Amino acid sequence: GRKPLQEWALAVSPRGRLRVRLPCQVSVRPLDPQRYPGADRVLVAVSGAGGSPPPRGRQQDRVRVEYDEALQQMAIVADGVDSKAAVDVRTPVKFDLDIKTSGTGCVKIQKIECDNCKIETEKGTSVLQSIKSHKIDIRTNGGKVIGLGTLYGNTDIRATEKGSVNIEKLQGTSIHISTEDGLLKTKYLYAESSSLSSVAGDILLGSIHGNTSLQTKTGSITVDSSDGSLKASTHHGAIDVYVSQLRKVDLKSQKGSITVKVPASLKAYLQLSGRKVDVSSEIQLKETQSASKDDHVTISGHMNQRNETDKWIKADTQNGKVCLKSQSWIQSVKLKS
Repeated sequence: GRKPLQEWALAVSPRGRLRVRLPCQVSVRPLDPQRYPGADRVLVAVSGAGGSPPPRGRQQDRVRVEYDEALQQMAIVADGVDSKAAVDVRTPVKFDLDIKTSGTGCVKIQKIECDNCKIETEKGTSVLQSIKSHKIDIRTNGGKVIGLGTLYGNTDIRATEKGSVNIEKLQGTSIHISTEDGLLKTKYLYAESSSLSSVAGDILLGSIHGNTSLQTKTGSITVDSSDGSLKASTHHGAIDVYVSQLRKVDLKSQKGSITVKVPASLKAYLQLSGRKVDVSSEIQLKETQSASKDDHVTISGHMNQRNETDKWIKADTQNGKVCLKSQSWIQSVKLKS
């Protein structure tokens, strides 16, 4: 790789915090536990854009690295450093992170286990790989947020403008994610409560567990498999959900269609209303009631039981169509791969 232009190794307490304010790329990884069993160093390396050292002269153009023992805080700051530079940091694995980049500065964090992980970028991408933190707080104003492996912790992610969020696996007690125009996508979501929202972006979810609330204005909502309570609403978009197990499922669209897929053996009460309601022939609803009013049809009935009141699915679209079909779990997995 490129030879670093500046390097530091500072003695620190294993429990502390890294504060970064830079206009360039920042990557953070834990120290090698074999080489540093005491977890008592922070290593910093700065490499330049094309490998050329920064011009001599103005001191503020250099990266400054300072450790404040009283605060147990390691600060890395620079005002005038080249945006094409890269700063590589290795910290004790338990170090808290407070990282802010400007411009197109990207942030990459790997395998950290801490109490607080806070990241803010402007247009830069944030890549988080296998993070365990009590609190994870990520902001971007147009950049991408990418999660590889599991992000484990109470998570708050906000992406404005065209910023998008794409995370492999999220696990925590409470999870909040919002985008404006960007896509919001996650493969696995395990949370007691999560709320995901977008203005114009689509919400694409794989397997979700717990109490989940989803909201978009013009984007559509797709869920490959929902287990728990789900509330999804959109103004213009379509909703497509496979309900594998449930407590309460409430789906609403003003102008879009709603497709509900269920296993053939699901026990639930259903209430479906739209311009048109289409129940696939392999699903037998008992004690069906249907009503029509002003171009609006409502069909309700019990599936595989007659007295269930705790487990229900409601799908309501003002101007669209509602479809109910059966799909096996195997089919739902096949469609994804």
